[in-house]
Amino acid sequence: MSEAMTLNSAQRRYLKQLAHHLKPLLQMGKDGPSAGFIGQLNEQIENHELIKIRILNNCEYTKSEIETAFAGAGITLVQKVGHVYTVFRQKEEDSQLSLPK
Repeated sequence: MSEAMTLNSAQRRYLKQLAHHLKPLLQMGKDGPSAGFIGQLNEQIENHELIKIRILNNCEYTKSEIETAFAGAGITLVQKVGHVYTVFRQKEEDSQLSLPK
């Protein structure tokens, strides 16, 4: 797995602007960041690069456990608003997003 990126403020702001209109593609329930969920997340993020994830009320995992699972999968957390995470992983090739410097 690749390592999660470190975003500077300009990059984070740019990704937040792009994600503003997006609806959550995945929902994390009581199983939390399980291997199956991370597999689905990797598939979706490979296609879209920037997605939102809704954390359901029955998820028993803490914020730090969820964020650690994302980082372990090489996924960068852009922002967290309430129960919705915006995450990003740039494609190695043919990326649709060019981040500002």
